[in-house]
Amino acid sequence: MANNRQYFISKLYPWMGKLPLPVLYALAYPVYLIGYYFVEKKRNVIFSNLKSAFPDKSDQQLNDLAKLNFKRLVYVMLESIKTGSLSEQQIRQRVSLKNPELIEQFAANGQSVLMLAAHHCNWEWLLAGCSLQLSCPIDVVYKPLHDQVVDEHMKKSRSRFNAKPIPNKNALIEIMQRRKEVRGFAMVADQSPMRKEEKYWTHFLNQDSSFAVGAQKIAQLTKYPVIFVGIRRLDLGHYEVYFEELGQPPYKKEGYEVTEKYARALETMILDNPEDWMWSNRKWKRKRSVYD
Repeated sequence: MANNRQYFISKLYPWMGKLPLPVLYALAYPVYLIGYYFVEKKRNVIFSNLKSAFPDKSDQQLNDLAKLNFKRLVYVMLESIKTGSLSEQQIRQRVSLKNPELIEQFAANGQSVLMLAAHHCNWEWLLAGCSLQLSCPIDVVYKPLHDQVVDEHMKKSRSRFNAKPIPNKNALIEIMQRRKEVRGFAMVADQSPMRKEEKYWTHFLNQDSSFAVGAQKIAQLTKYPVIFVGIRRLDLGHYEVYFEELGQPPYKKEGYEVTEKYARALETMILDNPEDWMWSNRKWKRKRSVYD
């Protein structure tokens, strides 16, 4: 069964990647209908997360937001399949950088930067747009997928324009090995940390929320500036990326000021456009204990 599934995916992904974007967008609505109304577990996670984050909204408002969010996630999924076959011109047309000078000033001074993004809008196109339009190469830290066929497809599309994917378990080692190079090291930092990982707890979207502190530790070790990489949807298939400084060295040896600033920047971005965050992620699957 697993081999059949991998064979199907290995044929489906390249084929779908060759379809024009208007055709993929035409497929989005039936995919949304099937996914939203028949994948009950995922729909329930989205609604539950939204209800916790927006306790003042009515059930009708939450249902409307959940439907729009699921539809946007389908768009992102189909757009991501197309990433590997988009031309440079198409990426430039669809992903604009608002204030790249914030990154370029560090690169001009021979400084690498840590770039903290989130599962908001299209994070795959965000990487492609930044890799193509910034002067320094970008290495993206990622969590390998269980499905090897899909994982290989994603690594290939993420490797365009001199970017290099780094498995998360090797992140610190590989970043330290490149300390003499000028690069941007990108991380999607809004996942819920693993049970045994060190966590930072803060009030986020109306509830206690945990954040991984890996980026904070790497910043303290490397003394790299840390930049929040935000993204907003301008229209269907068009995005604007913006940058916000979260911290510069020297950093305190203790404390989580960078992680706290990331949480605040992320919260602002989500509240501005809540329909574009990945609410299907189980961000609040663990509750804060008295010992945290």
